Amino acid sequence: MGYIRRVTLRCLCDDLDADWSNVSEQRAFRELRVVASSNEPDSRIALALENVPTTARAAHPLVDSFFAAFASDDPGILRPTISGLSNPHWWKQKTGRWRGAATDAAFLGEGEVWLCAGGRRCDGDDRDFYNTFAGLLETSGIEALLPREEDRRVQEVEAKCPRRDAWLEQLRLSVLLCLAEVDARAERRSLHVPSPSPESPEVPLLHIEFELEREADSGDQLIELFMLVTTQDHSRPQLARLARETTQSVLEPVVDSWRVLPGPGTTEVWSVLLSQETLANCHAASSTGTLPGHLKESCPVLGLQAHYARKERIVHAIVEGDPVRGLCGQWFIPTANPDDLPLCPTCHAKHAELPR
Repeated sequence: MGYIRRVTLRCLCDDLDADWSNVSEQRAFRELRVVASSNEPDSRIALALENVPTTARAAHPLVDSFFAAFASDDPGILRPTISGLSNPHWWKQKTGRWRGAATDAAFLGEGEVWLCAGGRRCDGDDRDFYNTFAGLLETSGIEALLPREEDRRVQEVEAKCPRRDAWLEQLRLSVLLCLAEVDARAERRSLHVPSPSPESPEVPLLHIEFELEREADSGDQLIELFMLVTTQDHSRPQLARLARETTQSVLEPVVDSWRVLPGPGTTEVWSVLLSQETLANCHAASSTGTLPGHLKESCPVLGLQAHYARKERIVHAIVEGDPVRGLCGQWFIPTANPDDLPLCPTCHAKHAELPR
């Protein structure tokens, strides 16, 4: 079993200022550091992590050398240390013109080793890595070099992401299975959505009820789905929104295909016309117990039209994710930049009639 290898964001963003093989990745790590050191929710960190690998796989030669040096945690491997320094000890890292310091001190975490500092080898120069490293330890202490809260936040969110992805896949499958049962029994069914927590939560994240109505139109059968969404855990609004959007995307990914009306209390009532293909996916999932491959990463598709709405209401809707009524009378939740979308003709006509 190998070490858990990590690199501090301070080292990546401040020390390793050149020789990146992927400059856009260097910028992305800097953006990740800004988010991780702020009060942004974990979802923002997860979004920033989509643009970078784990820290120990950053595209820099010193990081590559560090990753290879600690591939094994065999205690019999002899590694050179920086002389004169202890508590913790510091392992020398070197490749090309780059030098660094790593430690696997026990207080960092079981099985963890961190690359905490880096710089250039400049013999006889004050800018030499070993001189600046010793000076930083003397003036600021080891706390300036060891993993900070921002590093631990990134580490925690990285651990959460696989659990969240598994939760989303299970949610997609559960939605199809529930809707297949609604179709087979011709009656309303409820789906209770828990949070992606390792412990069993006392309060579910959402309750979702599904109901189908069929209507003949010019020889064709229209199938309309009504979906009632009630948030139970109001402490996690972003996660509740993700669950609702994921549920919608597996049934109809086009955002503007959905219609929404405020329901009783905090319940939202959504409706959409379902295709026969979607129902076939539901029954296929019911018979196999697995999620069709093309739906494993379903996500919302940007809206088809842009709508006009009152300014103060649309600002609130964007911030809170609440439905707002357009001038055309349609309720919608603004989720996309409207600049590149065609304008709803009814909204356009009503907007033209407004007094200037």
